[in-house]
Amino acid sequence: MELEDELGDILEKGRDGKSWSQADLAESTGMTLQEIVRIENYEWTPQKKVIFKIADALNLHGPSLAAIAAAEWSPKKEIPVSGNFDVICLNVFMGNYPVKCYLLICRESRSTAIIDTGANPGEIIKKTRELGVEPEMILLTHTHPDHAGGLSKLDREFGCPTWVDKLEPRPFGSRNMRLIEEGDSIILGNLKIETIPTRGHTLGGISFKVDQSVFSGDSIFSGSMGRANSSWKDLFNSVSQNLLTLPKSTRLYPGHGPSTTVGEEKLHNPFFYDKS
Repeated sequence: MELEDELGDILEKGRDGKSWSQADLAESTGMTLQEIVRIENYEWTPQKKVIFKIADALNLHGPSLAAIAAAEWSPKKEIPVSGNFDVICLNVFMGNYPVKCYLLICRESRSTAIIDTGANPGEIIKKTRELGVEPEMILLTHTHPDHAGGLSKLDREFGCPTWVDKLEPRPFGSRNMRLIEEGDSIILGNLKIETIPTRGHTLGGISFKVDQSVFSGDSIFSGSMGRANSSWKDLFNSVSQNLLTLPKSTRLYPGHGPSTTVGEEKLHNPFFYDKS
């Protein structure tokens, strides 16, 4: 599966971390403004030596950035989840933009949670019918429209409570909203779902951890990080301190792009190589 972010996306997010304009990056690297614009518009992939120069200016890991630019790296193929639960990944589109939503199913009780709704959750409803499960809760990593826009339809369909962090703006559509306090855990059948603050993409961004699987929303992508709509520093610290300190085998299920592991990101993510 293709990565969520290309070279141009990573440069833009790297500039955001330094509060730099495209002109600032051009000046720091000795490149022209037009060259930076072409890279960020996906029109030009420069030679490796230029990529290393850019990486050095943005405090990114050069070899990792070059490998992503050349499409020479992607996370290892996902292995089946170990433990007493199943994870079903669904692509739920907002227009033409794919969003990852998940069904978390306790194998013993068949209790099911929907993690993020997408904007058009028809595929989620269809899949639950195919599997013969009735969701008992909806868990939101954050409330951007592409992740919570389908809440109203799912609320009408299943009538189950929705969990969201207390700092996150309230989404529209739930008749039974539950607010998550820091340190809270949620019980789903025989599963204990831990909550991990992952602030920065949004004010109340949160990840959900079950055993060695984490549903991380838009905090981290394979080979990149989310867009820091709230705080770049908070987002970087959330990922490096709250997610990448977990065991290397921990599987990360992001809101966009392929799943990955803590170990893969510590070795191949230009933002986080050797920084957790």
